[in-house]
Amino acid sequence: MRRHLLSVFVACVSLVGAAEQALSDGAPYDYVPTYSPAATSWTGFYIGAHLGGTWGSSTATGNTGVTLDDSWSYSPSGLVVGGTLGYNWQLGPVVYGIEGDLGNLGLAGTGGYYVPFGYDASTTTDAGFYMTIRGRLGVLVNGWMLYVTGGYLGADTTVSVLEACEVFCTTPTVSASNSSFRNGWTIGGGLEIAIDGASAWTAKVEYLYYDLGSISLTTPSGGSIGANTWSVDTDGSLVRAGINYRFGGVKFGQ
Repeated sequence: MRRHLLSVFVACVSLVGAAEQALSDGAPYDYVPTYSPAATSWTGFYIGAHLGGTWGSSTATGNTGVTLDDSWSYSPSGLVVGGTLGYNWQLGPVVYGIEGDLGNLGLAGTGGYYVPFGYDASTTTDAGFYMTIRGRLGVLVNGWMLYVTGGYLGADTTVSVLEACEVFCTTPTVSASNSSFRNGWTIGGGLEIAIDGASAWTAKVEYLYYDLGSISLTTPSGGSIGANTWSVDTDGSLVRAGINYRFGGVKFGQ
């Protein structure tokens, strides 16, 4: 957990540092980050879309010890696409609010092991439809907003296990599968910028770490393969770029 929090902090600081350096390199004077109260208000509803990628880790563990090897990990990955709806409140340079997502997580992958002339097993993880409900807290600097975010993430997930015995087997293959909506959590951060200053459009880049917890499933006994209960843990990261449109944006002082 602390490793992921440190990664989020370092990534956010790096993004802001790069942005400030880019702005200062193109200006004929020393760049000093400031908050301008004449900027467009961020208060109100917004809607948007996002696109990115995800990569994760799934660990399968056989809990009954009937296999020749009972634990392995693999790295599912995929394409993330979806829509966003949220509401911001602004207090000076501080922006806080709530944001939700609906989309396709696209996480998919298979892993396993093989013992020659004996036994092999594999597990598959697929996560499709996903949703988030998160809080956001950010600070504005010259039209840029650096923010942290965290809350709920759930995904429609299918996990399956396939076991095969290659010799001295009356029933060579057994399997089990579980399809369910798994509830988890997420934490991350990002950088969002108002396009053309007073525009209602914003663009963002964001990182999220998520944990979908563990699922349990049992393969039946068959031939020389005994019944086995498996637990499969899944967590991952996603990086996405997005664009939002803010409704009812007004300028301070008008």
